[in-house]
Amino acid sequence: MKKYLALLTGTCLVVSIMSGCSGGNSEHGHVTGVLKINGSPASDVMITFSPVAGGRSAVGYTEADGSYELTYTPGVKGAKIGVNQIILSTYEEPELGDDDKIKTPAIPERFPPEYNSSPSVTHEVKSGENVFDFDIKTTTDSYPPPQDS
Repeated sequence: MKKYLALLTGTCLVVSIMSGCSGGNSEHGHVTGVLKINGSPASDVMITFSPVAGGRSAVGYTEADGSYELTYTPGVKGAKIGVNQIILSTYEEPELGDDDKIKTPAIPERFPPEYNSSPSVTHEVKSGENVFDFDIKTTTDSYPPPQDS
């Protein structure tokens, strides 16, 4: 009986410690959403939530339907709780071959400066689930839609 009681007490202690570590005390909130440009889903966009108070940024990439989920660190989904600066970018540098010639051309930026080079958009991440959808309005002359591959 004493062995059973000790095992039960130990199991309860482990479960309470584990639930306390993963419960409401987290400094991260789960962040998902959908990103559109001029009403159309935007794929292959890097989304960064950077804490205004400092700390590690969270990053995600949009899928074909524009949906995204942020990752704080490997194995930790979400972003740091508090006000975060939002950075959206489609730019990718050109890839050079061994002969220093362009192997893959650069992908141009499709977002206005307030979302990347001079970011000014913020959102507050709270504990638990956070859904931040974006529908960015741009001119097609300045920010053309991606070319089909």
